[in-house]
Amino acid sequence: MNQIMRPDGSFQIVPDDSLSDRAHPAWFDDLASSLAVRSQFVISGNTRDIYTSPAGTSDGFVTFEQVLWRILRRKHVPALLIHDPVDGLRLHSECDDRLEGYLSRQGISLGDVAGTSAELLDLHTRLSAIRKLPLALMLDYSSHLADARSDDFTRLFVGVHKTAHSPVAPRPAEASKAPPHNPVFWIVDRPADLPDWFVVRNDRLREVLAEYPRLEDRFAFAKTLLSDFEDGSHLHGRDLDKNLEQFALQCEGETLVAMRSIAQMARSEGLDLAQVSDAIAAYRTGTRRNPWKSPVLKSRMRKAKEILTERVKGQDRAVNKTLDILMRSIAGLSGAQTNGRLARPRGVLFFAGPTGVGKTELAKSVTELLFGDEAACHRFDMSEFMQESAITRLIGAPPGQPGHERGGELINAVHKRPFGVFLFDEVEKAHPRILDTFLQILDEGRLTDSRGATAFFSQALIIFTSNIGMLGGDRSTNSGMNVLPSDPHDIVENKILAAVRDHFRFELKRPELMNRIGENVVVFDFIKPANQALIFKGMVQRVLSAVADEQAIDVQFTKDALVQLEVLCTQNVFDGGRGIGNRIESFLINPLAHEVFRSNANASLLIRAVHEVHGRAKLEIEPL
Repeated sequence: MNQIMRPDGSFQIVPDDSLSDRAHPAWFDDLASSLAVRSQFVISGNTRDIYTSPAGTSDGFVTFEQVLWRILRRKHVPALLIHDPVDGLRLHSECDDRLEGYLSRQGISLGDVAGTSAELLDLHTRLSAIRKLPLALMLDYSSHLADARSDDFTRLFVGVHKTAHSPVAPRPAEASKAPPHNPVFWIVDRPADLPDWFVVRNDRLREVLAEYPRLEDRFAFAKTLLSDFEDGSHLHGRDLDKNLEQFALQCEGETLVAMRSIAQMARSEGLDLAQVSDAIAAYRTGTRRNPWKSPVLKSRMRKAKEILTERVKGQDRAVNKTLDILMRSIAGLSGAQTNGRLARPRGVLFFAGPTGVGKTELAKSVTELLFGDEAACHRFDMSEFMQESAITRLIGAPPGQPGHERGGELINAVHKRPFGVFLFDEVEKAHPRILDTFLQILDEGRLTDSRGATAFFSQALIIFTSNIGMLGGDRSTNSGMNVLPSDPHDIVENKILAAVRDHFRFELKRPELMNRIGENVVVFDFIKPANQALIFKGMVQRVLSAVADEQAIDVQFTKDALVQLEVLCTQNVFDGGRGIGNRIESFLINPLAHEVFRSNANASLLIRAVHEVHGRAKLEIEPL
């Protein structure tokens, strides 16, 4: 390392580093060029990573502190002091050790912790006054100053602000090429952690965002990790470049530190570079177990239609299209024609059609089919997200607001159970800004909450349900209905598809969201009379079983009574299966509940007739 202190105690500033001509992150240049005119730097973003060196590839990958040090050396600053609330003040490890003696003579003791704002202001004032030795101060963990709400906290930033705007004495000739001020780097979680008046419109301050690594950086770093993969030493030429490129592409949004952890996980599991997607999924989800690749799931898919139609009646075309999409999702072929298929959700389904025909029920059935547990279905009723402010429920409240520490419901659900179905019911009712979050989920497969926590949806199935297209614009005909139960399914499908596309393009002005959904719109038909009868009989049987289990009472119907109840419960085709269930509750469950209190346990009852009297049901019942 170049000497910077002469034997007589004077300083020789010899920069031995320069920013490489090789392409490097833009924030390197931003910081370097601003040193001539700014004295305060607030740096946020990806500050805990490793980075391509400003000095070029021969220097390898370096830490954040090393990046600052190399940029400062180029700008003729030979000393970088670093302070944090635990270790106190220290010199960067690559600085000349003899600087410690010089600093001590200036009243600066290494190892001291500036534990209060007043002590930090004193340190800043002392270092700013040194002119002979150009130096920089990095204040790490500045978002966590201990007395951030005290008067001393305000005095700290007022003092720093005054020092930054005050004239400074000229530097000695040997240090004349250095920046006029001794720069201070505030390392923060977010700029808003410092006072707004200090950060905003401060001519002596520069906000710098340390970006996440670019594709070029990830590709270059992936080369250094080859030894962690089983086949790393055997790949060459195009095969090697192809696998490295895939590794780099799949790690979009990740740090280089995360890439190193992924490679270490691959080594511990004995994975090849071609299997890096498995290592990435394990790193993000915390488990090697992947339900999508389970042999049990493949076996269940052979009887998938039977499983789904057992719960969803009369929707064969909707079930068939759903199975087409599920098959390619399980095979890992969703979006296989694109570069980002491994980052995006496993599959996307948009269920549209009349109310009460089985859209939500099919979503739950799909969950049970895929994961063997309906609890893996995370349901969000979008009628609860009609206001713009409701977005905080999904992604968390902004910093400083109540509940910020709890995070968002959607982000938390993904972290808790990344392998699952995310069901967004009645999505057309959500505020348009909330729909923008779906665009990021479908396009990039990830979402970051207000705390900075990122959730990945690459192992999730996304399902939207909607009633778009059921109502037309003219209420003078067909009671305002766009489609009718008497319409053939092809007509229902074409009208609803057109309505869904128009809704996203013209009403929401989100055509890009419709493009991400693509051809995955599944249109449900009205429930036809034959299927109404099946749904009715299934619901009635569940009611009778519940009475037998809960009250030990056996309830039976005469043939005529069952027909009378069916007529009462299936008279409105527009309400679908949910309407049948509601009327069974009114015409059977309610009067039967009254009868339970009049009957003895272990009794047997026969319902001989069902009548409607002034909107209420009357059962003619006799004991058996």
